[in-house]
Amino acid sequence: MTEKIFSHDENELAGMKERAAFYDKKSGRWQNEPQLGESVSIEEFFANMDNKPDENFSAEAFKWYSRAAESGDRESMAEVGHRLYDGIGTPKDAVAAFGWYKRAADAGLISAMKVVAHMLSMGLGCDKNESESFRWYKSAADAGNQDAACEVIKCLATGCGVDKNISAADEWLARLDDDHYRSALYSLCHGANNLTWIERLVAVNDPVGLNFMAEEYCAGWYVEQNFAEALKYFIAAGTGTSPRYDKEFYAEALCRAGNILYIGEGNVEPNPAQAFEWYNRAANLDYAKACMQCGLMCYRGIGVRQNFRRALRYFEAAAELSDQGRSFALECIGRMLERGEFVDKNISEAYRFYEAAARDSRNQEIIFKLAEDYFYGRNVERDIYKAIHYYEAASEYPSYEYFFEARTRLAWIYESGQFVERDLAKADEYWNELPPECKPARD
Repeated sequence: MTEKIFSHDENELAGMKERAAFYDKKSGRWQNEPQLGESVSIEEFFANMDNKPDENFSAEAFKWYSRAAESGDRESMAEVGHRLYDGIGTPKDAVAAFGWYKRAADAGLISAMKVVAHMLSMGLGCDKNESESFRWYKSAADAGNQDAACEVIKCLATGCGVDKNISAADEWLARLDDDHYRSALYSLCHGANNLTWIERLVAVNDPVGLNFMAEEYCAGWYVEQNFAEALKYFIAAGTGTSPRYDKEFYAEALCRAGNILYIGEGNVEPNPAQAFEWYNRAANLDYAKACMQCGLMCYRGIGVRQNFRRALRYFEAAAELSDQGRSFALECIGRMLERGEFVDKNISEAYRFYEAAARDSRNQEIIFKLAEDYFYGRNVERDIYKAIHYYEAASEYPSYEYFFEARTRLAWIYESGQFVERDLAKADEYWNELPPECKPARD
């Protein structure tokens, strides 16, 4: 195939890369197709791909990238390494991938230097060599790459691949922009002896650093355990305003503050009223767990005046916001409908909510309730087949408290044949999961 796809300087290497990109285009990897005659850089080629290659054409693309790489193009060397590692258009070969990335790095491609450093640190396609890994990260960092500089700082601070040198790590930290400065410190905060780095983040009032410090005071790892101090830092973290973090991060910190006040931990006295204030702040950030907690406190009158109307609003918000905790919120709404608390008593509607809650198999309590209610006809018309369905679901997890009761009920249903056709083989399936003494003697 000799047709031209895009305009560019006529030279052999550019033609090879153009041909490779053409086959990538044919393989369906393009998201935004350039117009005929439009000049497109290799960076734009890669940026416009959706990573869904068709093997019929990706093998041809690999062939042409390989030719360009053999001709000395370092971007193509890295691309060949990527395709060998992931098996795009060619069988996976981590060792060969490392070799091509290494050639690109030797040729001065900074992105390849970082990949080589990572592969050396993990032993991917090569022998693990932390000192060589550090050398390549430093080469990329010396060339001005701030991501690599973060790795250099981590190595110097922890002594990975190089002698531990905090002062050198500090020198590198001083070269970073604000985002990378924080990123480097975040990674160090997860390691051992991390208080020094947490304090650096606290000094710039970073919410993550404040949250880390709160965790330190809760656990008492490198500071004396002090829940009053933890509370202070959780509140500071949760009331931050940095756009770097989503509202869920702030809400979780506020919930942690609420938890300390709700039960009273360590040197903090229980104060449900203050706890409700922080839970409510978190709920206003559309945080499902906080909505649920506020609903329960309003329902029970803990820390706030009992208010069924307000409790219902919180439960409804929790059910709408997230699948996490949705089942319990639906169950609470169902119970309010069953009892007529604030809302008109509506049994059929209550059971609609219960059945929606029971779709979460972890909510064994409501599942077992439905099984019993349908078996005995409590509040609903007796329905043995629905009861069997829910007994089965209630015994899904052997470690749950309802397993024994549900399996026993199922065994007796089929043993007795009172409500369904007697089926001793089916009964034995359940008896065999129970202690032998549970099984009745048969004539």
